[in-house]
Amino acid sequence: MRPSRARRVAFGLALAVCWGLLLLLVAGVDWRTPPWTDSGRAFPGSNFRPVSGHADAQGQHLQVAAAGADHAALQVAPAPGLEAADFPILTYQFDEFPRTLELSFVFRTADGSDVETVSVPAPRGSRTVTVDLSRVAAWRGRIVEIGFAQFPVAQLVPPQHAFRPFGIIKAKLHGASWAGHLRALVSAWSARTPWQLISVSALGPNEIGDRTPHPLRLPLVVALALGIAMALAWAILRLRGRALARCALLGLALGWLVLDLRWLCELDYKRSVDREVWGQLPIAQRQDHVVDGKLKAVAEELKALLADEPADRHVLLSTHSPYAALRLMYHAAPLNMSFASTLPGALAKTGLPPGAIIVRYDMPKAVVGSSLRFDRRILRVQTLVQDKHLAVYRVVAVKR
Repeated sequence: MRPSRARRVAFGLALAVCWGLLLLLVAGVDWRTPPWTDSGRAFPGSNFRPVSGHADAQGQHLQVAAAGADHAALQVAPAPGLEAADFPILTYQFDEFPRTLELSFVFRTADGSDVETVSVPAPRGSRTVTVDLSRVAAWRGRIVEIGFAQFPVAQLVPPQHAFRPFGIIKAKLHGASWAGHLRALVSAWSARTPWQLISVSALGPNEIGDRTPHPLRLPLVVALALGIAMALAWAILRLRGRALARCALLGLALGWLVLDLRWLCELDYKRSVDREVWGQLPIAQRQDHVVDGKLKAVAEELKALLADEPADRHVLLSTHSPYAALRLMYHAAPLNMSFASTLPGALAKTGLPPGAIIVRYDMPKAVVGSSLRFDRRILRVQTLVQDKHLAVYRVVAVKR
């Protein structure tokens, strides 16, 4: 039976109210704040000075021409008498910000603590981006300095080829308002997010260390909105059985479509970065034009060092970074390399045989004399390489 017109109108009104409340809740709107505000502290681009890299003021803008020695750049501006609680909304506008760089907002508080850094959305062209700083735990107290830092997109761009010139047009800190929080929500949902590299990030990447001050991700909000619509359809339209099932299937299809579109947007961004970095290179040169050139050099050193070892020689790798471990193992192929934290089945039963190789990358020095603690054992080892980043040992015997 088709619902009456009155029920359909009631359903539409209830749905609009519930979705509006959901949007305000996700945006983090405080009901006590005004709908909009013109108050704020403006920082023209020319107010910023370069700390790392080279930049020159051009009128009210700052033109950043070169990165520093570490392939990153930093610009700061004084912010005297700025109370963080009074200005929780940040807007900024850049000119021709490159896709190959990530952006961070930095600030220093009056208590003399270290500089705080938070990843923020990289602007597209000259669009204005809004960020809700009230989500940043460190945005408290009196602020004395603010700035922006730029660095190569992690794991996508070779650092030495990432920088492109760009301009800082302006930044502004605003008081809290409904409009400001909603603009921040739109910026968060439409932002490029190159630091999210696994699929779970489409729903909410807190568990993978994403420090961006973001609200709930769009696919999750869409799922909640569809759930509300289903509940209202059951309560107001009194849909039951097949009619309710058809609505549920439609909602599921729409949710999946939103999730797919989000993934496709991220894929398109990463492909555009790839084309910008590698598109002009001859195919023969691309294999040497890698993102992790330092890890590739370490792997080449390992292959040269162990070139005369038997093909089945066990090489066990220790490092703090899973990414570095995986990439080292990839570049070091065909070495018989595995994680030291998860011994191969044969070694887990029999223990380390004499001659096994232990590689430690970016780890503190662990050898005392000729002894090395490894996997709850004390080994007598021969040092093959020992420098600031790389240590290679050959197992001579297991002491205990």
